[in-house]
Amino acid sequence: MHYEQIRTFLTVVELKNFTKTAEVLHVTQSTVTARIQQTEAFYGQKLLVRHKGNIELTAIGYKLLPLLQRQMDLWEQTKKIAEEELEESFQITISAAYSLWRKMNTKIIKELHQVHQPAHIHLRTDHSSFVIQHVLDGSTDFGIVYNKPMRKEISSILIQQDTFHLHKHKDLNISKPAGFQELANQTWIYLNWGRSFQSWMENENEQRAKPRMEVGHSDLAIQFIIDLKGIGFLSDTEVNQSDYADCLEQIEFKSKVSIPSQSIFLLFKESRRNESAMKATIDIFQHHKQA
Repeated sequence: MHYEQIRTFLTVVELKNFTKTAEVLHVTQSTVTARIQQTEAFYGQKLLVRHKGNIELTAIGYKLLPLLQRQMDLWEQTKKIAEEELEESFQITISAAYSLWRKMNTKIIKELHQVHQPAHIHLRTDHSSFVIQHVLDGSTDFGIVYNKPMRKEISSILIQQDTFHLHKHKDLNISKPAGFQELANQTWIYLNWGRSFQSWMENENEQRAKPRMEVGHSDLAIQFIIDLKGIGFLSDTEVNQSDYADCLEQIEFKSKVSIPSQSIFLLFKESRRNESAMKATIDIFQHHKQA
């Protein structure tokens, strides 16, 4: 199977439209159709189904999608390596979850760009599990994650500590320290901030109080606390960087143990530590950590 076939398949999955895919790839619609048919012929099964103007993945299509995405990432990485050798320029790819990008000090990226010229810096967003896998397979140079993996091939540098507190809408009338019972009586918006936070919650929430709403994204948590005049545990960095910081107030929470902070790590393959672009990036992250 060829590069263009997988590229076309992934673009159709993203856009859910053959015509738009043809426009993006600068080919004819018949070429898109032919490439999808060739891809399906390779696997001997239908991967896509057109239904009422929409395009959906079949069951086998869903299973193959992440693997084909990784294969495309590896192809792109080989192209990047070849281009880097040809141009002799500073090129680096850094992947992180969206929430972690928001916590990053952009001065680090600016310094990389300014110090190393000509420079090409590719910043990607992905789920933490995929970030780790991309570091392992070489499709990304660095990953930024909360919980460093226990893999001997991967080295890590602690670059930041994220702290969490209870925040409420400023118009919500709670003046005294709050506990889980008070949370249960309010519009409590809940976001799981990771393993250490979840473990803390399970130990502290003896009454098994339940939140009114559970969300999977920090922006949603903040937005619903604002819109519903609610309350919830939030990252201090997220609050400070939010456009709604003036509408939120931190309040004291009654607990036996303080909410644990979360360590943010820079990951990279140990075998690549001494490559020039890798070493330069590691040095800058370590310098900002010390500062």
